[in-house]
This record gives sequence, C-alpha cells and structure tokens, in this order.
Amino acid sequence: MLTRRVIYVISLAGLVAFYALYPFWISQYFVIVMLLLIPLDLLVSMPGVLTRRISLSAPPVLDIGSSGTLFLTTHLRKPFPSGRIKARLITIGDDFTTRRKIICDPEDGSRHSIAIDTSHCGVTVFKIKRLNTSSVIGLFSPAVSVDCMATSMILPAPKKPKHIVSLPRGVILAPKPGGGFSENIDLRPYRKGDPVRSIHWKLSAKYDSIIIREPLVPPRHSRLVRFVKWSGARERDIIVGRLRWVSDYLLKWDLPYFIRLGDDGPTAEIACEKDFMDYIFGVMGNKEHSFPALSSLPSRFSWVLHIDAKEGAEE
Repeated sequence: MLTRRVIYVISLAGLVAFYALYPFWISQYFVIVMLLLIPLDLLVSMPGVLTRRISLSAPPVLDIGSSGTLFLTTHLRKPFPSGRIKARLITIGDDFTTRRKIICDPEDGSRHSIAIDTSHCGVTVFKIKRLNTSSVIGLFSPAVSVDCMATSMILPAPKKPKHIVSLPRGVILAPKPGGGFSENIDLRPYRKGDPVRSIHWKLSAKYDSIIIREPLVPPRHSRLVRFVKWSGARERDIIVGRLRWVSDYLLKWDLPYFIRLGDDGPTAEIACEKDFMDYIFGVMGNKEHSFPALSSLPSRFSWVLHIDAKEGAEE
C-alpha cells in the first residue's frame, strides 16, 4: 500500500515537471489522467472494498499432538473488484495472547490456512475485529469493522489417575417411591400395606402365594468428582486427562455424577459426554461461559474422587 502511494506521488511529480518543461497537449493529458486515477480508483473499488468479508472456521475439538487447521475464507457480497485483504488475527489462549497480520486473496471462496498449536490442552479463541481491503490500484485501504470468531478446544488423551482403589461399576436399583410403572421390577412376597394393583396375579396363582411386582428405579446419585485448579500448562494437561478418563469410565457404566472445581468453584451435573465437554470448555479459559444452574445438590456426597496433578485418590 505505502509502496504504491509513493510510486503514484513520484509519477505525479514527474509528470508535473514534464508539463512545466514541455507545455504541450500530451503532457497536459498525462497530468489530467494521473489526477483522475484517484476518483476512478474510489468509484470502481469502494463497493467491493466495503462488502468483502472473512469467515473463520476451526475444528471444535482436537487432541494434543494432532494436526488442526484454522481456515480463513473470503466472501464476496457484490461482484465488484478490489485488492488484497489485510487483517490482524488475534489468538487468545488460557495463558497467552498473540497477534499476527494475515493477507488474503480477494476472490470469493479463496482460503487461507493457519496451523493450530496443539502442544498443550486448553481453549484457543481466534478473532478478527477489522479488515483493510485495498482498492484496485492500491491507493486506498479503508478499515471495516467485523466480528469473526472461531474456537478450538484441545484435550489430552484420557489417562487413568494414580492410586485409585476402586470405582463404582453399574447402577444399584431401589424401589420406586409410591410405586407405579418401571421397566425394571423385583418380585417379592406380599407385605402388609402393599397395594392390590402391585400383585402379580399369574405368579401368585402358580405358587399359591401372593407375589408383589415392585418397580425399581436408579436412586438419585450423590457422586462427586472434585479437581484442583492447575497452575500451568503441564498441570492442566495432567488434570484434564485424568478427568477425561474418569468421566469416560463413569458414563460407560451409565453413572451420572457431579463435577466441581475446588471446594466452591463451578459445579455441574454430568450425564453424557456433551455435558462434560461443555463444562471443561467453560473452566478452560472461556470467561463468558455460563454454567447451568443446578436445581439441587445432595447435602452429603456418598462418593468423592479428588483429582490433582499428583494423584487421584478416593476419600
């Protein structure tokens, strides 16, 4: 941009000197043409300059050490020419912020790729707040405010915590309060106070004894996975890797649980992998993330697992 402006000023000064030395019609013509380049450049380029946009796209989840790519794609709203697009890409991580200049082609659909750093786990946010699209000749490059953003969450591989003695396996069913329908039932002898609708008439007639069909449901869980706040990238990799292993284990056995940062940090109920991913996304640097409010918490947890960067042990 600066180079083209310097060339234009030098060319204009040369033509003015040529006109002063040789006041013929041809020199006057050259000076007029050079002066008209400015409004001509604005007239031809401004519709395209003001309507060029860039979108950002990145993989939402990546594993540590894997290859990930951020794509910057140019979008053309109106078929008008323009020069190259310059932007400043802001990369925000849990403990770093970097800025770099990006130059993209103005053609619709053109893509520019940037490798994503996956050496440590964390949430990386990519932002572009302003575009500078140059005119066709390159004399002007007005700034246009935009709001482009993409996010990638880098996760470590699941790693089993050390010194774990035992973990729950399977769900223990309990009688459903108030009775009613349930896919799981238990057959037992009649007890005083059992409702008549709970009698299993076919088996009662077969064994000549009153048999009760008792519905069973999983009791409300009171399991808690608690982890400490990391103090660096290495500790974050270890703690999140262990949390990921514990979460995969519990969810494999259909065991929902609560997760908490420290003693009074954000708490969430995890019933599926998406719940875990949303929670980790919130605690790993996304300050605008809002955790869903819990309707109630157990007054006392029957099973607590503590996770830190050194060991994971049951309490």
